[in-house]
Amino acid sequence: MRVQRFWSSILVAVIGVTWHMTALALADRWVNDFPAIDDVILRNLPKIELFGIGEIIFGLYIFCFAVLFFRQKNFDLPALLTALGIFYGLRGFFLLLLPIGPPIDAFGAAERLTIYPYASHAYFPGGHIGIMTIMALSLRDRRLKTAFIAAAALFGIGSMITRAHYSADLLGGIVLGYAVFVYLDRRRSRLNTQA
Repeated sequence: MRVQRFWSSILVAVIGVTWHMTALALADRWVNDFPAIDDVILRNLPKIELFGIGEIIFGLYIFCFAVLFFRQKNFDLPALLTALGIFYGLRGFFLLLLPIGPPIDAFGAAERLTIYPYASHAYFPGGHIGIMTIMALSLRDRRLKTAFIAAAALFGIGSMITRAHYSADLLGGIVLGYAVFVYLDRRRSRLNTQA
């Protein structure tokens, strides 16, 4: 049963990420112009170029999370993989249905370090912040969970200051990540109660 659950979670993750990337490619092919939207919150924030530091910080976040996640007792990798796969799958639908351009005063893709293949669009809901939310909630220790949520919030503010995301992208990423995690957590609790 454990092995089957593990492979099922990998399948969900692969399908979610594959659909997500397919939706991005389809939007890139079908949409001629990604309109920029005025964001009242961004208008009132300073604009700073951090030259790819965000990607480095995100990588460090994932590394620290992985070390702590695998050290905790009874870590649930299949639940984490399933949550990430569902998050990316749902995000793919949003990306295809709401093709939005980067913020009005965003730095051009050539001016910033980005490893993402579709840097010409904005991304609702925000993927980095959604993943960070799911990861933070997956930690069992309350202090670690709080620290990782705070780090995700700082990362989110940084992504607005660098004009990588709209404020709605961040809110959407947090809400979607939280909703996916809570749904799966409650479902798992119900199944454990019935067993």
